Amino acid sequence: MTTITYLPGSSRDAPRPTTLRLFARPFLRLRDQWHRRETEKMLESLPADIRKDIGWPTSASGPAAR
Repeated sequence: MTTITYLPGSSRDAPRPTTLRLFARPFLRLRDQWHRRETEKMLESLPADIRKDIGWPTSASGPAAR
């Protein structure tokens, strides 16, 4: 598996966030959380043998099971 890491340059190189971007961040986080929940629901709805084949953890091995 390949991992790509981008190292930050100097602070002069980084674009400054605009006011619109600052206000949009919470909404973008909500959108990303919604997409993540929908994906998890879809994966949980798959049959157990398919979830096992793709390496998705079983429901019993989550944090609540500890």
